[in-house]
Amino acid sequence: MRKKALTIAALCIVAVGLTACGHEHVWKEATCLAPRTCSECGQTEGEAADHQWVDATCEKAKYCEVCGKEEGKPSDHEWIDATYTAPKTCSLCGLTEGEPLAEPYYLKNELTFDRLTDMELPFAIGFSDGEKLVKIEGMWIETGSASFTFGEITSQPSTKEGYIDIIIPWETNLSAEIYDASDGGGGYKVNYTFPSFAIGDCYTGLQIPERSSYNDDVVEYGKDFEWEGNTYSVSYKKEVNLEKISTEWELQSEKLWHKPWRSKVSTTYTVTIPKDYDGATLVISKNGSAEVSFESSVDKTIEDKEQYLLDGHDKDEYFFYRVSDLIK
Repeated sequence: MRKKALTIAALCIVAVGLTACGHEHVWKEATCLAPRTCSECGQTEGEAADHQWVDATCEKAKYCEVCGKEEGKPSDHEWIDATYTAPKTCSLCGLTEGEPLAEPYYLKNELTFDRLTDMELPFAIGFSDGEKLVKIEGMWIETGSASFTFGEITSQPSTKEGYIDIIIPWETNLSAEIYDASDGGGGYKVNYTFPSFAIGDCYTGLQIPERSSYNDDVVEYGKDFEWEGNTYSVSYKKEVNLEKISTEWELQSEKLWHKPWRSKVSTTYTVTIPKDYDGATLVISKNGSAEVSFESSVDKTIEDKEQYLLDGHDKDEYFFYRVSDLIK
């Protein structure tokens, strides 16, 4: 009897040992979904971990990359302004809005802006009878140059709200030599054409419609321009004062008389532009005038036609000046 009792006790000891886990835990680290957990038996330890947050973007709110929970709202787009080759673009997600900027006229035509300095340019002169250009037998003219001398350029607030006036004064001195080898003599008149400024907008390339006048009066010009959804006005007032310098005939040889011809033209442009606008452009022909034009003082009509800065000519034939640069 005693032997049997000992055997039963031993069996009881073995049974107790087998009720423990009996293996080494294989732990999975805690996440926001569950605490640290044994992958073999499911035993847990501690608490669930914090969320693994991914920062918000312009496409998705802040979210946990483990459980997918979201917080807040998507962030704002980080926009890169439109250029001439690309529309407005978000640097984060690549989203685009609108269209690329329209390429300005001055870039498309590769115009460069010069610094305004004194200069000499050719001009044209010829005889006239008061209504048209004529030739006089035995008389001729040798043309000199048109000398441009610029005064101090200033600016002041305009009477038009939000605009400024830029005052550009200059003096043009013209010279030529008149010869007379005719047997007749008598009276004569001359008509002449010299370079003058045109004004336009370098973004659209359009000029302000103009007319030529050398009378001692004031003429005004203006035009509204539209660019990239904005409308702005550019205008200018031209004041001209013509002074003819008289000289006497000189006998150069037996039948050849010579007379220096001189004329001075004082001009002031008052250009009115919006503040902070840099599109107003002065243009002057480098080559001056090859032919004399006859301008009627009666016709003062301004035709609002689509005339461009280059107007079919090569850019190298002109000087271009940005008006806003003249006061910096």
